[in-house]
Amino acid sequence: MNILIFDATPHWSGGANRILLYSQELLKRGHRVTVCCLPESGLSRRLPEENIPVCTINPKSDLNLLIIPKLIQLIEKNNIDVIEICSPKFYWVASLAGRLSHRVVMLTRNVPYRKKGIKKQINRLLYNKLVDRIIAVSDKIKRELKEDFNIPDHKITVIYDGIDLHRFRIPNKNNNTLHPEQYVAAVISRLDENKGLECFISAIPYIVQKINPIHFIIVGTGSMEQKLKDLTKKLTVSDKVTFTGFRTDIPEILCGVDITIMPSPEEGMSMSALESMASAKPVVATSGSGLADIIINNRSGIIVNPDNSKELADGVVTLLQSDYKQAGREARKIIEEKFTLQTVVAQYEQLLETLTI
Repeated sequence: MNILIFDATPHWSGGANRILLYSQELLKRGHRVTVCCLPESGLSRRLPEENIPVCTINPKSDLNLLIIPKLIQLIEKNNIDVIEICSPKFYWVASLAGRLSHRVVMLTRNVPYRKKGIKKQINRLLYNKLVDRIIAVSDKIKRELKEDFNIPDHKITVIYDGIDLHRFRIPNKNNNTLHPEQYVAAVISRLDENKGLECFISAIPYIVQKINPIHFIIVGTGSMEQKLKDLTKKLTVSDKVTFTGFRTDIPEILCGVDITIMPSPEEGMSMSALESMASAKPVVATSGSGLADIIINNRSGIIVNPDNSKELADGVVTLLQSDYKQAGREARKIIEEKFTLQTVVAQYEQLLETLTI
């Protein structure tokens, strides 16, 4: 089957990683995958290294109808059977191109994107008229889509992000070489707005009051990096925090931490949190994320209310003062049962077959 995936993420992200992993597994299964993404994006640089065909197009705006003939030409040239659209910038133009070229169109929702007023009415047209199926990466997103847009249950399929378990292992011992005498907690995230990072840093003084031998590492880059560094200085906790910048050795980093923290107030399903769980490292996450549906609170991780530094701090302290290694083993079981790459791509493949019959 020939699949064309549209994505407009400029940087490397969990969504981009999902496209890479799915594409690799689909190629192994005999399908052909082409990815259309932005010029100079993380995907445009990474996918050619994996011999995954890439074309680069910048639609400039969500409703640039002038680009539709170019997209139709791309669809027909590659003899595409199914189109999957993963980014809002391509939602309208790619779905219209798919409809005009009589192809199956799927839309993947990685984050909530809840709308109000006229935008909500416009998006109802998109979901109900221009796409054949919606993929939600979490049960939370499916619930919100049904609630906001009255989409029939059968039109939304939940397919989780997949984790390549070969990359993530359960370490025999904690390989904490950075601060071996302390607990180490990590946040792995883009350092952008709406990721809850200021809330997390504001929680650090509360945490160190209860657990002093602790160090925090923040892995990632983004627009808020300097602001976050300034906040650590303002709160006099800069000696407790290491900013690593963007890293590609996430499995190795996870081997050296005790727990991870996902403070985002709204998240579909955090890939970095799933990778942490795959490494048997339990997560403190917020109830605003799709993780609330899969983490068993106080057993395989901790769920706290979003945007509450004190509650986030209490969650971290509670987890570290419990048998957090057992919680990590429980978290790993969840990944093995529901999130292995082979399992979720098999579900994706089955969906493709039902839509193209």
